[in-house]
Order: sequence, then C-alpha cells, then structure tokens
Amino acid sequence: MPSNDYQAAEQAAQKLSGKDEFTLLRELGMRIEDAKQPGGEERRVRFDADFVDASAEQGSEFLEQVGRKWYQNAQNELMKFLCDKKNADRDKLMSGKTVPQLAASLATAGLLAAFAAPPAWIIVATTILAQKITSTGIDALCQVYAEHQPKAH
Repeated sequence: MPSNDYQAAEQAAQKLSGKDEFTLLRELGMRIEDAKQPGGEERRVRFDADFVDASAEQGSEFLEQVGRKWYQNAQNELMKFLCDKKNADRDKLMSGKTVPQLAASLATAGLLAAFAAPPAWIIVATTILAQKITSTGIDALCQVYAEHQPKAH
C-alpha cells in the first residue's frame, strides 16, 4: 500500500470521524449518487473531493437509505475478514490507535476489492466500522455480528 494512499485515506477519515453513523451513511449515499453526476467518475477514485450533494433533489433520507444498503452489503465482507482470528493480516490492520488510523488501514488494505468499490465509498464505510471497533472492541463487535447472522440449518 503506497503511503500516500494511506495518508490521503487518514486525512479523509479524520474529516469523517467526528460524524455520527446516520450522517456517515448519508455521506456514503451522497458519494454513491455523486458518481452519476458530471465529474463523478473522477471524484469517486479519491478518498476526499468536492462531492455533489443531491439531497435537495433526492432528499437526505433517500441518500441515507442508499448508503445504508451499500454498507450492509459491504459489511458482510469486512466482518468475515475482521472476525477471522486465524487471518494473519487482522492484527496488523487492527493496530491503528485512532478512528482515522484504523479507517485508513482498512480502506487501503483492499478488503472491498470484491465489490470494486472506489476509495470515495470505502473510506466512509471503514470509518463507520472503525468507530464501532474503537467503541466496543473487535471481539465484541464480531460476537454481536455473529449473533445477528441467519443460523444455518
């Protein structure tokens, strides 16, 4: 991971880390919808940019729902990786001390490569996850996540 990617991710996460989950989900929805706007393809490949806020036309609730849906889908991939204690990279990624450091580590690790998710979306998703990890701890978060998964019959 190039250090400039990490630094850009950490700076973006720093700006995002003070926001609550609802605001972050709305931010994620805004960035997803921004990709449809002129110049959106260029902005989506950066962790931070002047994203177009379409909430006046689409509504904040719509943007929050878009962000929530995408995050829920991505969360399964992230949690599978982070909750696997046998994964050698887990401890290295979890070594961040602050929300921005942890979010940047997760964002630049390529965990969401299967989603082909651009950096603009990933940094918001990993900031949400980093806030949860730093408030509850990874083991508690994994336990809660496992309890909410459908049981195999």
